[in-house]
Amino acid sequence: MKKVVNISLALGSDYLHNTPEGVKNVQMSFEIIKDYPGGVGQQVRAVTMRLHHGTHVDAPMHFVPGGKAIDDFPLETFVGEAVLADLTPYVGENEAVQPEHLQAALKGRSITGKRLLMRTDWNAHYGEPDYLERAPYIGPAAVDWVVSQRPVLVGYDYAHSKDAPDTPREVYALKSFLENDILTMGYIRNLDQLPADGKLTLVAAPLAFEQVEASPIRAVVIVED
Repeated sequence: MKKVVNISLALGSDYLHNTPEGVKNVQMSFEIIKDYPGGVGQQVRAVTMRLHHGTHVDAPMHFVPGGKAIDDFPLETFVGEAVLADLTPYVGENEAVQPEHLQAALKGRSITGKRLLMRTDWNAHYGEPDYLERAPYIGPAAVDWVVSQRPVLVGYDYAHSKDAPDTPREVYALKSFLENDILTMGYIRNLDQLPADGKLTLVAAPLAFEQVEASPIRAVVIVED
């Protein structure tokens, strides 16, 4: 038997985005451009939104001038074996993920060539005014350890843009992953519905945009017995 777990945020015109400047609605709106009476029996909407809205994947182009775009990566990058690191026993509010936390959570499982999903359950606080300030985050040593293990993608359910206070540069985690062609997947949820050591397949295909730095996705995880 297979179970499909939705790990994406729901999106609507009232969707709120946590930013360093606070919680706000950022460039997402719907417009009805055809409606049933005069639309030849159909309804059609147009949408305006940021490519980084909600659950999305980032490509190196996001931070690396001349870096790869989303469509420079094969679809196999976004679909394949995932490994869950349950970090809830090790980090909480405003605490840093360290290499030893990841190593303990992975229990010897390799993430090389796979898709790492980092669970803190902080997504439960998404949309709260102090979400960003209180969130756990990945420390620079843990970032470097993940890079050394060469996953193809890193997904996480904590604040997308928060760094340790002692990092040597802004957005150390995102830049480090993307500079090494490791895609990032932010604003995911429901990782508590996944078995800690189960057989997992991530499906997180981007839209078929050409030469852009990010894409919204509908990410799901297939759990096999």
